[in-house]
Amino acid sequence: MKKISAPVFTNEPEKGRMKTALHEYRTEALLFSDETVNEDLSDHEFFECIFRNVTFEERASSCLFADCIFDHCDFSNCSFEETVFRRCEIKMCRMTGTDFSYARFQDTAMEGCEASYANFSCSKWKIASVKDMSFREAGFMSCTFDDTKIERCRFTHADFNDTKLKGLDFSDSDISMITLDAEKLKGVTMNSEQALACVRLLGINIKE
Repeated sequence: MKKISAPVFTNEPEKGRMKTALHEYRTEALLFSDETVNEDLSDHEFFECIFRNVTFEERASSCLFADCIFDHCDFSNCSFEETVFRRCEIKMCRMTGTDFSYARFQDTAMEGCEASYANFSCSKWKIASVKDMSFREAGFMSCTFDDTKIERCRFTHADFNDTKLKGLDFSDSDISMITLDAEKLKGVTMNSEQALACVRLLGINIKE
């Protein structure tokens, strides 16, 4: 796997507030912390920003986040559809029920987040990683994964229909009761127990 490019900060971000930062279509080099965002962020661009303990309560569709860090934020039930995350770090965030459909994650690392029931349908992942995440009952239908690393994640009852799994390594993750397509399995890595469970999910009888 290619090494993920970390966020780059030209200068130390200054303290800012979201209400005053949205006067222009582009926001740069600001630190947002301990606030609740009630504004619709759709189509806005954020460069070299840090979001710490920020709760998002409105839409953030078709946004661009480049060289940004999200630390202990709450995106629950918000819409980030068609949003682009480029050179971002997303850690210890709450994403329960969040809509990331058609989003793009490039050079982006997620770690320690709760993303149960999140919708990642039709999203694209390139040079990305997810580590110690919960994706219980999340949707990954029609996704594209390129150079994506998975470590110790929980995908219980997640839906991977119409998604090619080539290059993904689920061997140290929980993929019990996931939904997938048999023709999309080529090139995936699983441990022996997972592979046996997938065989049974596909309706193949095993004679011992």
